Amino acid sequence: MDFHERIEADENALQKLVKQIPGFGGYFEQENRRAADKLLREHLVEQMGETIEEVEKVAGSWSRAAKLDLIDDLERVAGRLGRAADKLRFADYGYTGFFDAVKIGEDDLQRFYEYDLSLRQFIADVNEQVSELAAVGDHETAKALEKLDEAIESLAEMIEERERVAAELAP
Repeated sequence: MDFHERIEADENALQKLVKQIPGFGGYFEQENRRAADKLLREHLVEQMGETIEEVEKVAGSWSRAAKLDLIDDLERVAGRLGRAADKLRFADYGYTGFFDAVKIGEDDLQRFYEYDLSLRQFIADVNEQVSELAAVGDHETAKALEKLDEAIESLAEMIEERERVAAELAP
């Protein structure tokens, strides 16, 4: 799903007319890119929220089965995933106002969008590890939990890297 193309397709006649005014076209293009990136991040955070719900189901299952020895570890891992989701939800999306002296260019905004698209694979990896954790036998639980923790760590590192790049580009 390309949110940028979807936003451009939904423009009304006035927005298309204003884009014809010299200097405003690029501004609106950048605003569309920012909006697309924000929509993408909201979508990714929603997926992460669904993953957190799956982790909570695993915790409930473990609790009902009296497998209490690793529940604290599972809650810690779920907390890390929740913090990563919050960082992505509130991440800088390259906004500078129309009259700001320092502008974040269209190319950089496109890089943000592509970077955020790449996060989908990391989220898919976390989802896969949660599914495996739910399906493993008792003797494999610790190993599966460790693999989930590693997948969440990779995702969190990618989100941290995005914040570092945003801080370098933002005024």
